[in-house]
Amino acid sequence: MEQISFDDILTEEESNKTILSPLHNALMELLESNVTSVMDICEHLIKDGLLSADRFSTNKPKAYPKVCSILDELVQKDQVIFVEDKDRIDRIYQLK
Repeated sequence: MEQISFDDILTEEESNKTILSPLHNALMELLESNVTSVMDICEHLIKDGLLSADRFSTNKPKAYPKVCSILDELVQKDQVIFVEDKDRIDRIYQLK
């Protein structure tokens, strides 16, 4: 039986990080087509069947925090820029 090294584990984790989910791909495509509002992004993804249509009582999609979280990860990876928070109603992002 062959042992794996710590370097093998790190390499495997790094290669797994580069594989984007259909949701990540759709987010990037929407940003590329200048859809920058998270509310608008959510509506497109709901329409395409990639997100649940469930909503909070404020009518904000329940997937809104998940989309913001993914976009914030992309900001950390220096792929996306956070532009503004519109009075906690919506957030704006754009491609770098």
